Order: sequence, then C-alpha cells, then structure tokens
Amino acid sequence: MNSQVLASAKSSFYFKQSIKMSYSIKVRVYQTNENAFFRVVEKGVWHYANGGIWSEQDDALLLTIGGSGTSGILRFQTEEGKEAFFVAFGVHNYKPWLDIITGLADDVTGVRALPEYYNDSNPERVKSREAQRTSQSILNIDHRTISARYKVSEGHNLELNIILG
Repeated sequence: MNSQVLASAKSSFYFKQSIKMSYSIKVRVYQTNENAFFRVVEKGVWHYANGGIWSEQDDALLLTIGGSGTSGILRFQTEEGKEAFFVAFGVHNYKPWLDIITGLADDVTGVRALPEYYNDSNPERVKSREAQRTSQSILNIDHRTISARYKVSEGHNLELNIILG
C-alpha cells in the first residue's frame, strides 16, 4: 500500500472516530402559559472535549459538542427582563445531564455560571452535573413551573425538551 493511500485511510479513520465521539443535543422549548413570554437571552458552551457550537435545525436549537465532558447553557428571561433562569446540560461520563436554576440575579450569566459545574466554586453545581439527572422540574418564585426532560437520552443524538409553564 503506498503512503498516500495509507495516510488517507488513517485520516478517514480519525475523522470517523471524532464523529463517533461527538454528541448533538436538539433542544425544543415549549411555552404553555400565555401570561408571560420567555426568550433565550444567552447561549453558552463549555470548552472541554473540544467545546461545541450552537446552530438551529428544524425550528429547534442544536448544540453539537466534541465529546463527553462538556456542556451548554441557555439563559432565559421574560420579554420584560424578569424571571431569569437557566438550563445547563451536557454529557458527563458518556451520559446526559441537566440542571435548572431559577431566580437569577442580573449579574448571573451563563458565562459566569457554566464554569461552576467544573470547578470547586459551587459544589452544588458540580454535584448536579455528576448526578446525571435526565429530568427536572422547578417551581420558581412566581409560581411558574420550569421543566426539562431528555426525550432521547441514549446514544449520540440526544433530544431535550424545555417546558415553561
């Protein structure tokens, strides 16, 4: 086998391996209450496992990450800039996880919060990531239910539903 064919075969193998190790998380947001409209005000991606990118696919948000060990975050607010919360989610030890935090102060952004899932500055967030929870429901201070649930929680093409009640 000549060296060009061998190099091409190796390159193809490594490319296929990197595709196999990446994950996509399709996120759909459902709003069930007409008395407030929430919008995504921030999207973030953690840099481990080659980070990731946000895109849109079939009217859904799509987070593509380089592998297990990284995550993304979506921060929401009402149109009036109230009731801020975020949903952090990703893959840890090859299993999906999620966490919802409501009642955010104005200075709590996704950029500030996402590292707390990976360092010792907020042990509760690290525990949430390690718990590998695939669903969660929180009643916020305004008595609104914020829920998230992996519709597809196996494999590399995950689907996450966020329901705002």
